[in-house]
This record gives sequence, structure tokens and C-alpha cells, in this order.
Amino acid sequence: MATAFPSVTFIWKYEKLQDEFAQGPAAAVDNLVLADWMPQNDRLALLIPIFGDQPRNSAMIEHNKLGMVLGKLDIGNYAKIIALLKELMENEEYAENSKRVSRMLAKKPFSSKEKLLKYVNFAAEFGPSSALRPQSVDMSFIEYLNIDIIFVVFLVILGTLWLFIKSARIVLRNIFRTAKNE
Repeated sequence: MATAFPSVTFIWKYEKLQDEFAQGPAAAVDNLVLADWMPQNDRLALLIPIFGDQPRNSAMIEHNKLGMVLGKLDIGNYAKIIALLKELMENEEYAENSKRVSRMLAKKPFSSKEKLLKYVNFAAEFGPSSALRPQSVDMSFIEYLNIDIIFVVFLVILGTLWLFIKSARIVLRNIFRTAKNE
């Protein structure tokens, strides 16, 4: 795939850098870089969601025009992959959006380190607080999942259904009885 675009450097997140593929076929491609980690907030991306939260995250990235999604069943469709890569590289909107998000992340109001330090200082100054402790911590499994309420609602629905069926039987029995008597 990378050989179809020799002037483009491809960065592939690949976790097993010492395996046979990484050392053999991938190493032979000049414009392919394998990395087990990389910052991904300013890269154009062709995403292949497989499991977990990947489909949702990929859909958000595609919706915001930061990348495109290739279905896992289309992995073998060379023409589709080439078309998606061309669209990513030729449509300036993707690059502009990617740069914009990268700038936004770089200039966010608080870094993760600053947030952590503020929360640690807050905890050190005020200690444990009952006002910040959720009540769900003290609830039983049944209360937390509302199983008691669901059970009561289920019983009410079941009772109503039973009364409806019983009433319908009585009404139908009376209708057929009067029809037989006539």
C-alpha cells in the first residue's frame, strides 16, 4: 500500500516491533515507519475499527473530518483503500481540521499534569469530604441497579395483565352463555 504513494511517509501503529513482519516485509518498504506509540492528535488517519470503543471513536473522527473509516471487511479491497488514502491526502479539509484540533489540544486551558496537581493539592488541603462522596457507594447491589423497583413494576404489570385476562374470560363466557340461551 505504501508503495502506491512513494512521496508519502506512512506511520503505522504496530505493537510488536520485533516480530517477523516488522523485521521483514515492513522493514523493506522505504516510506513506512512502524511505531508502537505515537501522538495521534495531529495525524491524518485511516481507521479500521475492530472492537470495543473503536467503532464509536472512529465514527466521531470521521464525522469531524479528521480521518476516514475503512470497514474491517474491506481490508482486502485494495482499490477502496487507495481511494480513501487519496481522498485523505488530496482533500485539504482533513489537513486543516487535523491542524486545528492539534492547536486546540496544545492550547487547552490545563494540562493533565496541572489538573492532577490541583486535585492532589485539593485532596491534601480538604481531606475526604462526604459532600463529594456519591451515595451509591453505600447502596446495595439491588438498590444500585433499581432491581427492587423493577420487581415491583413487574408485579404490577403482571397483576394488571392477570386481571385483564380474568375479566376478558368472564365477559366472553357471559357473552357465549347468553348466545347459547337464545
